[in-house]
Amino acid sequence: MGERRFEWGGLSADRGDYVTAAEALAMLEVLVIAQADLDVTTELRDGAAWARLSRGQRWAVVTTPGSRWFSVETDTGHRLQIVDANTSKDQSAQLLAVYVDVAEAYVRGDAEPGRAGGIGGSVLAVDVNGRQVLLTQSVGRRFRGLFGR
Repeated sequence: MGERRFEWGGLSADRGDYVTAAEALAMLEVLVIAQADLDVTTELRDGAAWARLSRGQRWAVVTTPGSRWFSVETDTGHRLQIVDANTSKDQSAQLLAVYVDVAEAYVRGDAEPGRAGGIGGSVLAVDVNGRQVLLTQSVGRRFRGLFGR
């Protein structure tokens, strides 16, 4: 079937400020070099750049297909995600740096999920360079937790 991928938001590879998954992977590989004491894996997976940082049983994964969305998800199912089809190369690099910082802080830290209001979900507060970042569970995971599935 080939390597054709769906283009979000009408973006195409000829857009000058567009970041491809391969470029995002190169950015991630540079950003994770400083994490020498953590287990780090980077790769392209399903059309997205992917970096997994771990220590023991604790892990966090940063993913992006390029200039469309950015995500960090933890082993507890908590995540932080932004979707922005207009992200420039500079903004993409900044967002990836922040998301790697969040992943690194989670893996090194002692953050534990706490109960949140709403439909049975929880929130995870992670201290990132003196600032608190909140990660939440997806709606699907909240429902599974609420109904025991």
